[in-house]
Amino acid sequence: MKEEIEKASSSEPSFLFRADDDYKIGDPVGFELDSEDAQQAKIQNPLEHILDKEAGDTSIYVSFSTAIRIDRDRGAIKFTKKNKIFKVAWSALKQLEAEGKIKIYTPEQVAEIIRLNPRKKISKQANNVKAAMEKNGEILIEGQIPGQFIVPAK
Repeated sequence: MKEEIEKASSSEPSFLFRADDDYKIGDPVGFELDSEDAQQAKIQNPLEHILDKEAGDTSIYVSFSTAIRIDRDRGAIKFTKKNKIFKVAWSALKQLEAEGKIKIYTPEQVAEIIRLNPRKKISKQANNVKAAMEKNGEILIEGQIPGQFIVPAK
């Protein structure tokens, strides 16, 4: 029984969800890796994206969640006022990653990136960032997801 629970908890999601009140069906999400738009984005690191990003800030990262709702008010639902939630198949994201078009970052990977920062003031934030991401089931995507892979969740 314990083995089954561990296997279920470590399985990959079928979909990732994104709340985006301004998204138009068919549009891509995110900036192409290393593009001029990506280089000009205000936010260039995951620490700033998770802890300091405000509405209207551009970022090389796009946030997704492993669930529409976690507990009462966490998950993708937390980030929409118009209840506009979209989903992308995990298999499509893994394929885009294999093709070198996107990078996928889990809370553990983001924490490790931050932990390796030579500035102690930054590196000591690793656990706070990981906890914030885990609370919302957050996964970061760097790169551009073509619109054909993004569909309404409801």
